[in-house]
Amino acid sequence: MKLNSQVLFFVFTSSLACSLPMAAQAPNPAAAAQPQATLTLVDGVAEQEDPSTHAPVLLTQLKKEDFRLFDNRKEVAIQSFSAGADARPIALWLIVQCNTGIPADFGSLFIKGSLQDIKPSLQHLGQQDLLGVAHWCDDGQARIDMAPGTDVDAALSAVDQVLGPKVANANDRAGMQAMLHMVNMAVESTKNAKPSGGATQPYMPVFLFLNGDQGGTDSREANTIIEALMESSGMVYGLGEVELHHDVLEDVGSGQTYNQVHYYCRTTGGQFYSTTQTNLFPPTIDYIISQLHARYTLGYQPAKMDGKPHELRVELTKEAQSRFPKTTPRFRIECIPKPAK
Repeated sequence: MKLNSQVLFFVFTSSLACSLPMAAQAPNPAAAAQPQATLTLVDGVAEQEDPSTHAPVLLTQLKKEDFRLFDNRKEVAIQSFSAGADARPIALWLIVQCNTGIPADFGSLFIKGSLQDIKPSLQHLGQQDLLGVAHWCDDGQARIDMAPGTDVDAALSAVDQVLGPKVANANDRAGMQAMLHMVNMAVESTKNAKPSGGATQPYMPVFLFLNGDQGGTDSREANTIIEALMESSGMVYGLGEVELHHDVLEDVGSGQTYNQVHYYCRTTGGQFYSTTQTNLFPPTIDYIISQLHARYTLGYQPAKMDGKPHELRVELTKEAQSRFPKTTPRFRIECIPKPAK
């Protein structure tokens, strides 16, 4: 998604309207008490077209009865519902790729000169939220650089250190294995994170790839990473400088996945934003955090806990569509239901 001047307006207006810390919102104890741990959770947001600017803005007034949920094309009952402050707190991971000497806008080096500029945006995380840093390298290295915590300065310093020295012996295959290892480590670290700000629910991992996303891999390897993300119920967002001019699913069908972070964003209900204007980085991150704080979580019981990918679709009821025209629900499009261990 390229951030043009119209999108810039929506980024600023939406972030101002929706980026209040979660602690400033009144939680609903009844919603939090629902037994979500036994259900498959489907997270996403709803965006409505602004009638004057035609840009998308977040829609936060929807209720449980406004949604329909389909698992493998069969409608299922929504058994739990949470929104906004009632949703699970997040562990936001800043994900960067090591410096391999490729053009700065293809990898993660583009963000190095803007780290202090995005600091105020990261401070818009709620009191219950956490912030972590992880990286992968095309030489096979992967590491958690900062476990989920609340120190924004430490997180930015960790990103800066990763983007310093250039690594050698880059290899696409090694890079994909390293990315998978990094995702698995971040998911496990999220599970073990200590609660912050009175959080009582498990954290949802959110991966923010600060990366130009020009790499490619075999679709089977990409799907292995997708499976790890699906099992974690995590979401993926991306921020880069290179605009994408084709549909990533066309590549997947050919057996190759280029721009794989775009693919991960699309599958998990997130979004990838591209802009060459560095002054747009902070409002873009503001809007991403606003989405996460205004998201809806639908819980349901799959007919089969088979550990296989299930196609998901979330739509609004006809009555809700009439009340909120030109609204687009953006939710994860797959899940992998597994029986409890």
